[in-house]
Amino acid sequence: MSDGPSPPPPGSARFFALLYTPRALRDGMTRLLALADEIGAGSMRTLEPAVAQARLAWWRFEAQRFAARQPQHPWLKPIAAASAPAPPIDLPALIEAAAADPGGQQLRRALFIAAAELLGAGPLTPATRDALGELAMQSWQSEASTGAPPATKAPSALQGVQTRIVPLLVWAALATPGAKKGSLLRGFTDNMRAWGVARRASAGRYIP
Repeated sequence: MSDGPSPPPPGSARFFALLYTPRALRDGMTRLLALADEIGAGSMRTLEPAVAQARLAWWRFEAQRFAARQPQHPWLKPIAAASAPAPPIDLPALIEAAAADPGGQQLRRALFIAAAELLGAGPLTPATRDALGELAMQSWQSEASTGAPPATKAPSALQGVQTRIVPLLVWAALATPGAKKGSLLRGFTDNMRAWGVARRASAGRYIP
């Protein structure tokens, strides 16, 4: 396993989310996305329940080690070793979300909240957390769809933090069925749509 995770596939919604993440936070965001995938891998790979539970148990211990700046996972070691305070990666929240919902929806919710905190949108109010969860569910339902994606509308409770969570708004806007990926026209369209979402959100005008 390498010291750092691989970036998302070019053209994916996550790829554009990282593209619009501030450069200084891009490595942390890449690690957060990959760690969430690793934590949720037990259920998503339909492993035997005992094996999936063993994986989650290991991650619970790893969260304790990470809090003590002594993680074993190579993706966490650079964060723990940094002289500055560690980025706000709430491993326990991701782990418990994965344990509570094998389908992955709660993990996506926890991931969006953790990403917003990493992007500097915190401290998050309960209303903002709920709104981020709603945005995460929009992206989840759209990626799981086999038809046309629903129109993404950011919840109004995100009005105060939208300039900080531009990458998440871009992700939700581009979370479309995988069957339509791959064409040059689609790539151009996604680029323009991501740019438009980012431009409006950065100006505080994305949410009606």
